[in-house]
Amino acid sequence: MENQVKMLKESGISADFLSSTQLPHIKEKIHEDLNHGKPSIRLLYVTPELVATSGFKEKLTMLHKRGLLNLFAIDEAHCISTWGHDFRSSYRKLSSLRNHFPDVPILALTATAVPKVQKDVIQSLCLQQPLILRTSFNRPNIYYEVRYKDLLRDVYSDLSNLLKSSGNVCAIVYCLERSTCDTLSNHLLKAGISSAAYHAGLNNKLRTTVLDDWLSTKIQVVVATVAFG
Repeated sequence: MENQVKMLKESGISADFLSSTQLPHIKEKIHEDLNHGKPSIRLLYVTPELVATSGFKEKLTMLHKRGLLNLFAIDEAHCISTWGHDFRSSYRKLSSLRNHFPDVPILALTATAVPKVQKDVIQSLCLQQPLILRTSFNRPNIYYEVRYKDLLRDVYSDLSNLLKSSGNVCAIVYCLERSTCDTLSNHLLKAGISSAAYHAGLNNKLRTTVLDDWLSTKIQVVVATVAFG
């Protein structure tokens, strides 16, 4: 959320987010803005867990009464479905949005939803004759290559040479375990490639620093678990 909000602000769009990682005074400032007759925030990112709280529902009700709720956009909507591999009960509870705010449009977005999951999402959110837009899973701009580790003399050297031959580009290397991220990042650093590990074992401040450094090209490679997104 933080990364998306940062990019929106850089594009001149007034956006913000609420999460457990924010300092109290920042949250208070956002809530004060929402209480204004005409809030400056046009787009607010929140978690499904926050939407489920009575306090935030009261906030939404207040905004709705003032005619300020234009749209609910649900990202990673496949998490709503019990048929999906990423089911989250907090997402399932988002169905309450339709019950409390029947006149507010809902936009559900996902990149991983088979027909059964699509149907479940539509039913759960009580979407009536929704407009469904689909596109191919194929990304023609992405090049795929498989390299067998058992056939490589030195995995670390092979990866280092690949990154160096690609020029000064940003890269993400995904690993299954946190320890592998740390080990691989150290090997890349020794090979002269600016790198940093990113995983759930790091504190929020350090993870934010790594992300910012990667986005600003201070570091070339992030070695991460799925915590990176």
